[in-house]
Amino acid sequence: MKADSHVILVTHDEGLGAHWRKAFGARGSTLVDSLAKAIQLPALASSVIWMDLAHAQIYPAPNGDWSEWIRRNQCSAVACSSSPSDDEAMELLDYGFMGYCHAYSDVATLRRVQEVVHSGNFWIGKSLMQRLLYKVNRAAQTPPNTTVDWATDLTPRERQVAILAANGAANLAIAKQCTITERTVKAHLGTVFQKLNITDRLQLALRVHGIH
Repeated sequence: MKADSHVILVTHDEGLGAHWRKAFGARGSTLVDSLAKAIQLPALASSVIWMDLAHAQIYPAPNGDWSEWIRRNQCSAVACSSSPSDDEAMELLDYGFMGYCHAYSDVATLRRVQEVVHSGNFWIGKSLMQRLLYKVNRAAQTPPNTTVDWATDLTPRERQVAILAANGAANLAIAKQCTITERTVKAHLGTVFQKLNITDRLQLALRVHGIH
């Protein structure tokens, strides 16, 4: 690993901590047993924070918004689960995490995830990647529909929220820009998904940008 790619490991599972230390080395990593301790470390910039979802309370995020906290501290975050799922991965990526993988991935995989995330790219599991590629490929086979306004059945506020979400804004950022609560943002998105007959933000982005 690069010398400047410091790793902060968040877990109170001694076995997992030892496994992660084997991958990243004791000199290049800091092991803490809670997220509260991790966010109090003096130098977070350029670090990659690895969070054991079974032992790190990530909800709610610091100050209510993970993506904003990660941006402000100039760090990256990887979520790790002992029973990973695509749906959870989509949710966490939406919150601002740049990686999601099995907590007990082999050492070579853990190091690869670290390199990818530290370089500013995303790491997701093979099955989720296949799911995303399938959706994109299906969308690419359908010519853009330029004659029908995707937002015809939406209210002005729903349309505003949909556009912001499709462009990657987190719920809290949308709430601030629209001067509404995060709960209201979630309610609007739920209605938008129902009206457009879609299930997630990827499909929303494809629809808004005329790909599907």
